[in-house]
Amino acid sequence: MKQVLQAIFSLSLGLMLFSGCAKKDNVALLEDASGVADNQIEQYLRSHNIDAIRDATGLYFQILDPGDSVHYMLSLDNIPTIMYTRRLLNDKLIDVSLSPTNFNNRPLKDHIAGWQIGLQKIAKGGKILLIIPPNLGFGGVAVDDKIPANSVLVCELTLVDFK
Repeated sequence: MKQVLQAIFSLSLGLMLFSGCAKKDNVALLEDASGVADNQIEQYLRSHNIDAIRDATGLYFQILDPGDSVHYMLSLDNIPTIMYTRRLLNDKLIDVSLSPTNFNNRPLKDHIAGWQIGLQKIAKGGKILLIIPPNLGFGGVAVDDKIPANSVLVCELTLVDFK
């Protein structure tokens, strides 16, 4: 019985140590990926002469028009109606709205984190440029054949209205 308990303890300790190392490796990979994205974004901003702000989340933004300065979305449950363009860092156009859309009444909380953060920085009628690192976009997931995994997104959004 004593040998069985020692074996279980040894196995458990080994698994804990192994999983702890794996977690640190994953954190290091995320930090490295974030640094690479920041470098790519900063290079993009310089080459396009864009004066953007980097907020604490890692989102880069430039407010092009603050909007009416009265009507802000204060809840992730709000349903935004927007006009938008979405590009990759190489300026390849991914998609564009041809008219205002609310994405079939999708609340803000169901959009990518970069849009959630960015749209709350402007009021109704406002326009914002967002440069979204992968962790605030689609991350390591490719979307259709349009957006490769770990892509930085360049989005221009106009908040037409919200409910």
